[in-house]
Amino acid sequence: MTEMVNSLTNIAFELLALHHLYSAIMNKHSRVYIYTCIGFAVVGLGSFVFHMSLLYKYQLMDELPMIYVTAIPLGYLLGYDKSFFIKKLCHIGTVAVTLLFTYIYVYIWRNPVFHEAFYALVNLGLILKSLDAIHSLITDNKVRKLEYKLIGLALGFFALGFLIWNIDNLFCSPITLFRRNVLGLPLGFLTEGHGWWHIFTGMGIYYFILYNEILSTWIRGAEKEYKLIWYGPFAELRLKARPDIKTD
Repeated sequence: MTEMVNSLTNIAFELLALHHLYSAIMNKHSRVYIYTCIGFAVVGLGSFVFHMSLLYKYQLMDELPMIYVTAIPLGYLLGYDKSFFIKKLCHIGTVAVTLLFTYIYVYIWRNPVFHEAFYALVNLGLILKSLDAIHSLITDNKVRKLEYKLIGLALGFFALGFLIWNIDNLFCSPITLFRRNVLGLPLGFLTEGHGWWHIFTGMGIYYFILYNEILSTWIRGAEKEYKLIWYGPFAELRLKARPDIKTD
């Protein structure tokens, strides 16, 4: 039951990624976010296949895209305010470091702590660079506050998912007994901590991409061309002049 839940909860990744991908294409966002959304979907697919098979080669389909989907916007932001030459060096440098990590992790040192540390470092760099760009570029206080709320939501979902997953790891035996002997099916599914990790991580990535898309419009000087539309807890950064949208 555990691996079935761990597999199926990746559907949340796919739905959220496809929503963002459709929006990125239709609203003509920077191509970097189209690639990021594709990477987002690949992470969910890799995790699904891994939990279905429990084979190491498919575990890499889960772990490596996590790095790539974060490195793509990092490379973009590292050079956003630089000259063309420096910007390209930032892009090439990000690719080179990511490929070096991949080679070491796959062929030399298959240590999950190494993966986790590198992933945390890339995320930290992305967060710090994006916050710097917000201070440098966004002059509208309402948009700044919105960006802080979105990154707070993203990090909050990550933290909540990580907490639930680790509670599940620490108290695996008593939780399993409670699930089998008290809850049964289908309520027992709700106690699968790793499944909640997938769902909350997917939500965290969703809001983090939205946060970066808004920042990207200011980097491109196109912030007045877009409007943020909310659908309950979800949102779309919509191009005001989209031909398929009727305006009043």
